[in-house]
Formats: sequence, C-alpha cells, structure tokens
Amino acid sequence: FVDTIKGFAHSATELKVSTGDIYRGVPTVIKSSKTFLLVNMSAHVDLIGAAMEAYGIRALVLPEPNERDLLYANQVTSGVECLPYRVTLGSFLRFYHDNGNDMKKFEAFMAGAYGPCRLGHYAGEQIRIFKNLGIDLPMRTSVSNNAYQDMDLGSPFRRLAFMSLTWNGCIAADCLFKLLWRTRPYEKQTGSTDILFEDYIRRIADRMRRKEAFNDLLRQATSDFKSLIDPEIPRKPLVGINGEIFLRSNKFSNNNLVKVCEDAGLEVVVSPMGEWMKYILYRHVEDAIRDRKFIKMIGSYIVERIQGHEERSVENHFMDLIDEREPSTAHLLGFSRRWLSPKCGSEAVLSIGSGIDCMENPRFAGVISVMPHGCMPGGIVAAMSEKFTTLYQKPWINVTYDGIMETNNLARVNNFAEILRFCSQAEREGHLGVTARKPR
Repeated sequence: FVDTIKGFAHSATELKVSTGDIYRGVPTVIKSSKTFLLVNMSAHVDLIGAAMEAYGIRALVLPEPNERDLLYANQVTSGVECLPYRVTLGSFLRFYHDNGNDMKKFEAFMAGAYGPCRLGHYAGEQIRIFKNLGIDLPMRTSVSNNAYQDMDLGSPFRRLAFMSLTWNGCIAADCLFKLLWRTRPYEKQTGSTDILFEDYIRRIADRMRRKEAFNDLLRQATSDFKSLIDPEIPRKPLVGINGEIFLRSNKFSNNNLVKVCEDAGLEVVVSPMGEWMKYILYRHVEDAIRDRKFIKMIGSYIVERIQGHEERSVENHFMDLIDEREPSTAHLLGFSRRWLSPKCGSEAVLSIGSGIDCMENPRFAGVISVMPHGCMPGGIVAAMSEKFTTLYQKPWINVTYDGIMETNNLARVNNFAEILRFCSQAEREGHLGVTARKPR
C-alpha cells in the first residue's frame, strides 16, 4: 500500500529528462565509399538500389530470402520476434557467411520509424547482434518520420531529384506488379508473365542507373503483357491483399501468397509500396502544421503535389489494362477514420482504409490481411475485420506468418477461394444480386 502511494506521488511530479539521454542509436545514411547492403524485400528494392547508384551511393541488393536466412536468424533469436525482423537479419548474416567474413567494404541498410511498431527497433537490435557475434558490419538507417529525407545527398535540389527518381521507380514497379497480377491468372503459356516482368524490372533499373527516362518502356509494357492473356479464360474473383508491408511484399515470408491465391482460382491485387510512401509524406505535412514549421509545411506540400502528378503520369501508361488508379491517402483515411483515428500512425489505418475500399467496390469479392505473428497494427485490423465482414457481406480473413512451415494458412485461403468461386458462379447464373457503387 505504501509503495502504491509513493508510486502515485512520484507520477505526479515533473519528470526531468536530460536531452543528452535521447539519441539515435543507429546513424543515418551518409555519403560513403562503402557499399550499402539492401535486403531484397521485392522488385521495388532493385529500383531503389538503382536510384541510389545513380546518385553516387554504392548499393548491393541481397539475394531473395530463403530458408538459410531463417536458419541463421533462428540461431541468434528466440523465435518470437516478428518475422520481417528475423528475415532481414538472416539476409545480412547469410551475406556475411557467403562472402569470406570480410565486411570492411560494406554497410548494412535498414529502414526504420519512431513509435511503438517494432520496425523502429530493427536496426538497433540487429547491430547489437552483429557486435555480439563479432561481426564488424556498420548499420545505417533512414526513418519514415521525416519522409526518409535524412539521406545526405548534398544540395536540396539533388536530394529532391533523387527522391523523384526513387518515387517514379517505385510507382513503375507498383504498376508492373499490377500487370503481373492481372495477366498471370490468364496467361496462354505458363511462366511467360514472370519472365516478362523480370525483364522490365531489369530494363527500368538500367535506365535509372543512367538517369535516363523510361516512359517508352512503360508505354510498351501494357501491350506486351496484354498479348500474353488468353481472352477465352473468364475473369476470376478479385481479392485485395493488404497488411504489413514487408510481409505482403516478400514472397518467401508469406509463402508466395499471391501464387497460392492464383492457384486456388483467384485474381489478386496487393496494396502497393506507393501507398506507404504517400502516407508518410501526408503525415510529414500534418506534423509540420502541428509543429507550426511553415517552411517545412510548404516544402512538404509541394513535394506531395509533385509526387501526385508523377504518380498519375506513370499510371497513364498502364490504364489500358489496369482497371483503376490508386486512391489518395486522404481517400483511404476517410474510410479508416470511421473506426480508427488517423493519428494512430501505423499501417493499421492504411489496411483498414484499403480493406474497406475493396469491400465497398463491387469489383472485389473479398480481402486478405497478412501480418507477422504478434504484430500490433495487424492485431488491430484482425480485431475489427469480423465486423467489416458482417457489415459488407463479403469475407475478410486474416493470416499470420511466423516462419514455421504450416498448412493452416493454405487451408484457410483455399476455403476462402472456394466460397468466392461459388458466389461468383451463382452471380453469373443470376442467383445472387449485387449492390454496386459508383466507380471512383
């Protein structure tokens, strides 16, 4: 009882914290003669690495993760850490073991964020493990809270040019992925779509390294992908996949969920990388307004407008095959704010917003949300998804991954697909009515 009284009394006093006790444990990205190691999350990273090389930053995209990555990570972790942490750590350790233990020419790179999500702790924890193992591998980071603008690239104009090139590359990758997902379930020759996709990623990356425009490649891509489609195959039920950004993007981590869905008779659209990048810039503007930093506010607003224009310009090349443009951040937050404050500042607001957008769109038959086991934002989405299923009369399922081989998710996805195929067939036969909304 006395301890409780003392605790309440102590909590009422002003807590004085020395600013010297607040520091960033991992330094930001700076110009360096060393080569930065980038974890291969998805094809986006190939284009980000190409943009870094175009502006004098040496970058090496690591091989796609596999079982060896998890094997190395599991030797130095407890197994309860979120899966993206273990996969990214394992990729660095695998590179270390495959390259003669000579790390003098390299520095690891890990994106991060301030706040409750464990992503913000990846870099600090991984460098701690490196030191415990005696691995002399420095770690650099860049955080979303300042819209990844802490990269030392020289003048502001040079930094803006780099951001523009990176942004255009990411949007191009997002659109190429949409062409891949639109084409592969209907391809005439098995495997042809994957080959074409990889070829376009490679060609765009080569152009980006030389700072050359690649609009001609984007214009050509739609017709090339369209030529692979067998028009005799009827459209399949369309499903939206959202959730934790690394997990939904990385084939190894999600056990190739997109291909699993396609093999089960579905067509999918995965939330794009650009969704997160637009959101962090949107929050950057909001933070500037809150802190009354007017120069920062004006600069961020201008960048936001420029990126919006560039996104539409890139998307224009793909509209013959891609059915809809990506919604704005404000549009998604308009959906999610009905249930969760946009100030939550995590992927939960985006997953709820994009999920509801799919649920209200008559083109979509359902939603799959993915999350690492124990993910806080993913848990928020999972807790609310049952209500959305009831409200919109469409299935919304949540699948978790922890790196352990299992069949539960496979069975759930196949059951999910079976329900959607049945409903789709019933609709075509006129047994079910559908309430449509106006397209965006």
